[in-house]
Amino acid sequence: GNSQQQPNNYSLPSAADTERQTKAWVTRLLVELGVCPFTKSSQKSGQGLGDQGVPVANIMYRHSDALSRGDGGVYLIMADAWEAISDMVAAGPSGKRGVSSILLSAPGFDEDFALWAGPVFAMLEAGVSAIQAEEMIGVVCFHPRYVVPDGKSWPGFGHMHSLPRLKNWYSQYSSISTIPLEDDEIAAGGAFQRRTPHAVINVLRAEQLEAAEGRRSTGELYERNIRVLMGKEGGIGLEKLTDDLRLEQEI
Repeated sequence: GNSQQQPNNYSLPSAADTERQTKAWVTRLLVELGVCPFTKSSQKSGQGLGDQGVPVANIMYRHSDALSRGDGGVYLIMADAWEAISDMVAAGPSGKRGVSSILLSAPGFDEDFALWAGPVFAMLEAGVSAIQAEEMIGVVCFHPRYVVPDGKSWPGFGHMHSLPRLKNWYSQYSSISTIPLEDDEIAAGGAFQRRTPHAVINVLRAEQLEAAEGRRSTGELYERNIRVLMGKEGGIGLEKLTDDLRLEQEI
């Protein structure tokens, strides 16, 4: 990624740090807890979609030194994101060097969720749309302070489903005997599916997104994930989820 002047008293994690930390998160949340049914290791994704014509390929870990409050920080994250997307397209979707998805960490945006979730993702989405790349890629937003959209306004593409929708799915698919969750617990169950050690741009191939949407029952998957993360009976709970994420930030 492009480098940028940083204040003397602040040092960002290195590319090696963010790759190690993000891989630990992928292993814990996506693989071991099964939050993403199509990611079975921290190295590769797309498992279980072969019959849909989607090959298993490598996860590309990338890093940006862009700072949210620095000069040109938003321009730099755009440059780094598009460079990574270009490399992913060049690598192709299959074969030894094939890339299924990108996880681009930008720790300089860790303290600024509003800027990350709003303008940064709006610009990324506008760029994808401007070059008519929706048929090739989709971008998905992750952040250590991720908050589920409240459903009152459209947050843009790439965001978690809104709280009203998650509530509907939770009530529709949860078992009658389950101790019901409060709204803030359902919101936490949604948010922790998107809380990574650092601000992350996830780029997925459109065919992978499409095949995954067709393969899974979306409502049932989200209800299951909320139950695993926040359920009263056997769920992990807010305290441990918070601690686990903090540990990954310090690995």
